[in-house]
Amino acid sequence: MGIGATHIDHIVISSNDSAATAALFSENLGLEIKRTMSRPGTGAHLEFAKLKEVVLEFAGPGTVQPYDEVKAKLSGFVLAVTDMGSAVAALRAAGFETTEPRAAVQPGAVISAVKTGTHGVPFALIQYNALPIETKG
Repeated sequence: MGIGATHIDHIVISSNDSAATAALFSENLGLEIKRTMSRPGTGAHLEFAKLKEVVLEFAGPGTVQPYDEVKAKLSGFVLAVTDMGSAVAALRAAGFETTEPRAAVQPGAVISAVKTGTHGVPFALIQYNALPIETKG
């Protein structure tokens, strides 16, 4: 089954303190944090770095609660596809449950998460240049 994947776009690492996790990776691997943001709608705190061509996304709650230790985990990876409709159709035909494609955080992109059949390895699909990019007047 082909889904038109071209490459791994990004890897998501979630934790109870995404800023602390991003700082740890930045300091120990020499990565530059390129972008920090709050996810629209959820308020989640996101930080982004690049390791060669792969984006590392550090995700966590918008408000960090007191904790004994930072706990992080690999939350999944995202494959870039050339045609979201065809990719989702192929996955669904193969028995995978996927979310309806929706606007992604990345301007002009759509994303769909694969919900079942992954043997515990979460992943999603992203297609760039799928939506018009809004420009501010």
